[in-house]
Amino acid sequence: MARAIPVGQNLAVPADDQGPASLRDDRCPANRKSTPEARARKVFMLERARQQTLLRRMDSFRAEMAVLESVLQELLSDPAFVAMLRRQGFVTMPRLLRDRLNGRNS
Repeated sequence: MARAIPVGQNLAVPADDQGPASLRDDRCPANRKSTPEARARKVFMLERARQQTLLRRMDSFRAEMAVLESVLQELLSDPAFVAMLRRQGFVTMPRLLRDRLNGRNS
């Protein structure tokens, strides 16, 4: 689905008194010199995008962990599953996993 671009005053055409060179400079960023403010803004925007992506990935990871925790809690509440684990030699559980399943965050 295509997003509509709002029509506003920011789409105004520059006045002709600036001449064709200024129009060319506005359309071709390679012809303009980069100011420190523009470089800082670009770095800031890239860092902001990187952090937003990281936050989205963290939220996705938290949701997946919540599902895994609930599934593991349900499995560990089944005596037949616990007996099968013991028969296979899994008699202990890592402390961090046990604490997390018990609701304690370390």
